[in-house]
Amino acid sequence: MSIIKELISTNDGLGWLNGKFASLSLFRGDMDITIYSETENAVRYAEKCIAHYNSLNDNASLMADIRDKLVKFMYYMRDEWEAMGIYEDIAEDTDKAVNDIENGGDILDHLKRPCLNIDPPKDGTDEIGYEIVSDCPWEPEHQCSLIIRGDKLKYAGPCEGNTPWDDDDDYYCIWLDDETE
Repeated sequence: MSIIKELISTNDGLGWLNGKFASLSLFRGDMDITIYSETENAVRYAEKCIAHYNSLNDNASLMADIRDKLVKFMYYMRDEWEAMGIYEDIAEDTDKAVNDIENGGDILDHLKRPCLNIDPPKDGTDEIGYEIVSDCPWEPEHQCSLIIRGDKLKYAGPCEGNTPWDDDDDYYCIWLDDETE
């Protein structure tokens, strides 16, 4: 019996499956899942990814890295929107998030409508890799993407079509430049 509920084909020719699962980690309750394949092997692989995702709260260093990089992404986007002269359009919700974080709040509370995206590895390995996509106030156009491969956060930024199987150079984020200096 699958831990994925309401699993259906997208019926749009893409060969994807959509469903829901019980999220026990970053988010609580039913969470959407998209599997970029319709094979039984892909569903079994997705279940392994769900198990890994549901254990994230047990990995303190990974959770700290997720929060740290999300905060850097939030501040960077706030400054970018302001520099473009359109910050007022998104300022209220972003300012609430910034104020909350600066007063000890959890940045994860500002991520909404999460979805776990599963793109099974093409090389047939069992290495865990997935993307968590969610709405966030500081990037209302492209959503927020967290890409995890194994026990490492590979990317925290806007959704740009990256997968867990990209080269490390593909995960470049200008807001993390101070970490490489």
